[in-house]
Amino acid sequence: METKWLEDFVSLAETRSFSRSAQLRHVTQPAFSRRIQSLEAWAGVALIDRSSYPTRLTPAGETLYAQALELLQSLHNTRDMLRSQGLAEQDLMALLEPSLQKS
Repeated sequence: METKWLEDFVSLAETRSFSRSAQLRHVTQPAFSRRIQSLEAWAGVALIDRSSYPTRLTPAGETLYAQALELLQSLHNTRDMLRSQGLAEQDLMALLEPSLQKS
């Protein structure tokens, strides 16, 4: 499973439109549809009720939507923490570097 599949799915859940979500995600509509199908294949269940307009989520899709929001937020928070750590380490090295050069 790829993170972009979850991001695509969240977009579709919120817009209820394949074409609008594809546009927002900067991909063609056929490519977007394939990514949603890949997510459904990975999950092993239908996530989207394609017989309705606007598009609706299945009960499994509703469950995944709630989980995807939490998971994506957690991933973004983790990335931000790691980046902050990296910047803190860079700042520490920048502070220590002049002292190390004098030795």
